[in-house]
Amino acid sequence: MSDKLSLTLRPAMIHENLIIAEEYNKFKDWTQVRDEVISNNLLQSRTDSTLKTIYGEVSKRLKNLTDEELALMIESDADVKHLVWLAICRQYPFTYQFAVEVLSEYYDRSRYQLYSEDYDAFLNAKAEWHSNLDNITQKSRYKSQQIMFKMLVECGLITKEKEILHQQLSPKLRELISQNNIDDLRLFPGEYV
Repeated sequence: MSDKLSLTLRPAMIHENLIIAEEYNKFKDWTQVRDEVISNNLLQSRTDSTLKTIYGEVSKRLKNLTDEELALMIESDADVKHLVWLAICRQYPFTYQFAVEVLSEYYDRSRYQLYSEDYDAFLNAKAEWHSNLDNITQKSRYKSQQIMFKMLVECGLITKEKEILHQQLSPKLRELISQNNIDDLRLFPGEYV
């Protein structure tokens, strides 16, 4: 993991991930996917700049998945949210570490309720080792916390009441993750290495 941890300030965008994954599975070429998405406004954005921003964020995340994982995303409705979460975690080490060190650890200790304070404590602990996190504004801290919890709900890892949910990966997804990096299974509470 990189020494610099960054926070994501965009939600999961499940629908947009699916559209871009479908295009990638057609073309297997990110340049062609970008051209197709932008020229045909496949994400149905109101402005060109919003379209490019959303495409940039989603494609950056999806490029962390293998071709097999991207194919599974459009083949299996049951795996979509898990694959979006996997892509986000692989892109953002901070989110990856939160998933492992907070979500899965709490779940393993039968502590299923998350609180805003859990995020704050995690962020503060990471800020001690990563000066870029120590310098973020209170507003950015709050927004990143809101986005984190929103992504966790969107990806089916917690309820709206912030209760951690047991994750049941499909055998195919579990196999693909294990082939690439078995440690990634820890991103999903209840899945064990």
